[in-house]
Amino acid sequence: MNVTELHARADRLERELEAVREQLRREYSDPDAITAELDRTRAYAFDAALSPESLVDGCVASLDRYGFCVIDNVIPACRVEEVRGEVMAARNLVTRNERAILEAVAARREGRDAPPEDQLELRTVRRVGHPPKSPNDIVWMPHYARYLASPGVTAVARRVLDDHLRIAQLHPRMVPSLVEGKAAAGMDDATRQARAQGRGWHTDWPHDLSAYGMGDPLLNVGCMRQPFPDVAMCLVMIWYLTDVDAESGGTWVVPGSHRDPRNPRGPEDGITETAPIPGEMQVSAKAGSVYIQDSRTWHASPHHNFSSRDRVAVVNRWCPWWLSVDDFAPEEIYGIGQTGRSMSHAEYRALPAALQPLLRHLCPEERDVLQQPVLDRAAAADERSTRGYRLLRENPETLTGANAHIRVPLVDR
Repeated sequence: MNVTELHARADRLERELEAVREQLRREYSDPDAITAELDRTRAYAFDAALSPESLVDGCVASLDRYGFCVIDNVIPACRVEEVRGEVMAARNLVTRNERAILEAVAARREGRDAPPEDQLELRTVRRVGHPPKSPNDIVWMPHYARYLASPGVTAVARRVLDDHLRIAQLHPRMVPSLVEGKAAAGMDDATRQARAQGRGWHTDWPHDLSAYGMGDPLLNVGCMRQPFPDVAMCLVMIWYLTDVDAESGGTWVVPGSHRDPRNPRGPEDGITETAPIPGEMQVSAKAGSVYIQDSRTWHASPHHNFSSRDRVAVVNRWCPWWLSVDDFAPEEIYGIGQTGRSMSHAEYRALPAALQPLLRHLCPEERDVLQQPVLDRAAAADERSTRGYRLLRENPETLTGANAHIRVPLVDR
């Protein structure tokens, strides 16, 4: 086939492709109907008991298409209650410690006597010249730590991000029940309706445009600029420790939004952050499941939980080794924010062996070196390079046609 025939074939294929795109546009004219079907089938969910290959392939395909997936039954049902109780206790400890730290900071600023240092839990950090931070929440959650580096979860993260991973942030997250306890007291029907209708659409770091500190250079942690490159740079995981659905606090998400050039907080994108979006849906999952999303995906924590119990979860953010996970906010007070919370060497050594590499960057006493798969890639690349120079030195006459099979196409975008 000559060049003219190839161009003619390309034109024909372009027309066919445009026809298919038009059909897709018609099919997607009712986004609510499409997400209703996705909600019914849970095509985004995969059981942790699947073979490793099937689990990873399914999750990666779902992340690529929808921007999220769920792995069911990561924490065995018989252990969920134990982990949930531990997480709730850890949440209370963290809150108490943060309050004590803020009180100490305020006392020093106002010239009052600060609480004794031994009443505060602080850990040194790796970055020279930065103040100590609150301990990483994982030190208070040893039962949960046993599951955090589950093989299926880490395999999905490695396939999407890179072979060397870091968990950059980790904290408990609770959505109170609106029918039980203090949260329900005094709530009228109008307030309940507003909570059900309200959203809080956003993307997560490094794609969070407000960057936590907004316009304050001393508190802003930085973010990617729009338009975002089509690369997954962070996976956000929510470990559900209670059942979630549309009534009990399932995460709001807009399927496919990870590839939309707009952003809920984009200054010029015309999106109202607090309003419903056509095609939105709430994730459903049993306790012990893990929701995983590309950080570019539009999502929102629910403002409502009409079940009879608080929704309990643990949120963490997984990043590749090449993404800086040190916060740029020089005046973030003692790590009251979640980024970069550290741990002592004894606390690090107490972690499960499989989890230690993912949190090694948060222990100042540990030397943070590249993990073996990255070194293996570099060694293979060096071997390929060495082979070329060996040919140049020993058989230079063979180099003329050595790359004759390589073609680099020019692609119009």
